[in-house]
This record gives sequence, structure tokens and C-alpha cells, in this order.
Amino acid sequence: MDFRTACEETKTGICLLQDGNQEPFKVRLHLAKDILMIQEQDVICVSGEPFYSGERTVTIRRQTVGGFGLSIKGGAEHNIPVVVSKISKEQRAELSGLLFIGDAILQINGINVRKCRHEEVIKKINRNFPVNQQIVYMGWCEAREQDPLQDRVYSPTFLALRGSCLYKFLAPPVTTWDWTRAEKTFSVYEIMCKILKDSDLLDRRKQCFTVQSESGEDLYFSVELESDLAQWERAFQTATFLEVERIQCKTYACVLESHLMGLTIDFSTGFICFDAATKAVLWRYKFSQLKGSSDDGKSKIKFLFQNPDTKQIEAKELEFSNLFAVLHCIHSFFAAKVACLDPLFLGNQATASTAASSATTSKAKYTT
Repeated sequence: MDFRTACEETKTGICLLQDGNQEPFKVRLHLAKDILMIQEQDVICVSGEPFYSGERTVTIRRQTVGGFGLSIKGGAEHNIPVVVSKISKEQRAELSGLLFIGDAILQINGINVRKCRHEEVIKKINRNFPVNQQIVYMGWCEAREQDPLQDRVYSPTFLALRGSCLYKFLAPPVTTWDWTRAEKTFSVYEIMCKILKDSDLLDRRKQCFTVQSESGEDLYFSVELESDLAQWERAFQTATFLEVERIQCKTYACVLESHLMGLTIDFSTGFICFDAATKAVLWRYKFSQLKGSSDDGKSKIKFLFQNPDTKQIEAKELEFSNLFAVLHCIHSFFAAKVACLDPLFLGNQATASTAASSATTSKAKYTT
């Protein structure tokens, strides 16, 4: 990846910070026109050369598994350039010896990102990753504790929509190994995100959303701004669309009149029910033929399909061991089908859905 960075109208420096609870530790101060950023100086790159001044170009080849070994903050929405906020030990960025915490990113693979929002820069970096490793969006939220005996009703949590999953962390992932240590992980097409109306809110916090997991558990989150809430809604829609587009179909085991069956939800053909032992197809319907459905909240789903010839409604009831996962998956496939009819939505996904797995080298211009 080719990065270009600069420190236009900014000042940086390192000092000791003490919060009263621990020993003083090094932090990096980044002062821009409208904001002061304090970054923990927990990783320092040592290359044997002095810090650079002015613009420079750094070429990094990403790891076969994982990324470039750096985290970024900032963006045009904060009136500051995107800057390197952390460099992971023993990974590509640190091993290059050419990048430093606080470096501002000016270009990525020759594309000017000085006026880009944080999300736009993430997308440009993502072009160097296969779709199932691309980060759609991530950020801090407040998670509402489900245990009423907890002293704190809300606690900070870091959510990340990456590839096929939603990750829930106690702290942002920095290394490749961190992604394997998430507090919880969910398949994006088997969960349901809901933006809450005023009548659904549990307290005075206004900007809230829930995520219902594949087990039916409701996770309640709060963000500060209405724009943050809208961003999370778009991110969930995008992540779901990209994953459905990637997998194309999903099969679940089910039971019909005590016989083991399989139900395949196929993006192109619709619903296919088949005998698990013989693979013989029992019935198939297009998405457009589903006129309604109901469930018992435990295991059973009743589908109402319209026969294309007789126009009569045909009821099909199946029993699943993972009811909510199936319901959410069906919803995700329907949402993706609807999104395909929206030219504006598809236009916005053109960049995000580009799988450039062969583009493993990145050049970037930086300034310290």
C-alpha cells in the first residue's frame, strides 16, 4: 500500500502524562487547528534514522494473514487529517522502520486522502484485502448491561463490522491476534439490527439501537450523535449486503413430520427444501412467491407461498433448532434482494465490494 502523510498546520510532541492512578507514561500530543489529540505512546518505531520532516513515500506489503499492523484515527469530519494512532509490534508497519505514531496520511496508492472522511480512508485501505477481511465500520458504543444488579447501567464497548462478522471487544483490536479474542462474534447475516424509536427506548438516551443475536438475545447499544446512529445503520446494511453477495446461499437443517430435511436459501433461486438423506427436492419457491410467514418463537416457522399456476396459498411448516438464525438469514437475503433494486445503494457499494486480493502492496506518503 502506498501512503503519503503530512503535518499541515499541526504540531506534535511527546510528554509524560500522569492521571493519579498509575506511574507517568509517555503520550504523543497532536495539536491541530480545532482539536488536541492525546495518543498513548505504547509503541515506538526505531529505525536508526532521525524522524522525518516533510512529505515522504513509504511502501508496505501487507502480511499474508492480517493487515499492515497499524491503526488510524481522525478524518475530515474531525477537521484533522487521518493519522497513524498505533503501530503493532513485530508487524509490517513497525518492521519497515519508516512509520511513526502521529504521521498524517496524505495519499494511498496515489489517491489524495487529505479531505477524506475516516470511513473513506478505511475503504481505500480495504481494497488491499479480500472481501471477508474488509472492515466495513468500527467504533465505540455504550453497551447497556443486562444485569440490573450491576453498578453501571452502561459500559464502553468497541464494535467492528469486518467481513462476515460483527465483533464485540472490550478494547479496539490492533494486531491480527486481537481479532481472535473478541468478547463475542456474530455472523452478520444471522443477526438483526434495529434502530429504536422513542417508544422503544429504555431510558433518556435517544440514540440507541439493538442487535438481536442468532440465539434471540437482545444487545442494547447507545451512541452520542444522531449521525453516529445513522452511520451504524448504514454499516449494518452494507455489511449484510456484501456478505450475502459473497456467500450466495445458506443451508439449514430442519425437520418435517419427523424427517430430517434441509432448507437452502439461495440468492438467485429462492427457497429449496430437500430430503437430507436422498437430496431429493421436496419443493422450491422464488422469493417473490413468499406472501407471509409466522413462527412460534421457539422452533417452528410456517411459510405461506403462492402457487404460480393456481394462485393458491400453500402453507409449509418446518422446525429448526436455530430459529432466530434462520429468521434473520431470510431477512438478510430479502434485504439484499431489495438493495439490488436501489441504484444509489449499489453505487455506494461499488468501492466496498471490490476484492483486490492480488493487490498486496501499498504505497503511502507521510509527514511527521
